[in-house]
Amino acid sequence: MRRDGRRPPAAGHDAYVAVDTSGTFSQAKREAGLLRIQQAGVVVSDYATLMVEALAVYAAPESGAVYAALDMPFAVLVGQISAAHHA
Repeated sequence: MRRDGRRPPAAGHDAYVAVDTSGTFSQAKREAGLLRIQQAGVVVSDYATLMVEALAVYAAPESGAVYAALDMPFAVLVGQISAAHHA
């Protein structure tokens, strides 16, 4: 445990946070929170990147549904291509 009472991510594990799925209306609080998270060793990313990286293999059969759920134009296109590839 650190001096401030917070625990770093467990040994052998990586911690990630999707910065665009959490927030506040205060820019100062947002910046302070992100700094604390990064100082604790947490990887900061966005939800779409984390979801795509979680697949590990972009051609996985599950990828079409994940890409479609991202609700982003490029993701829908990739999802359609992936679904056609696995059909």
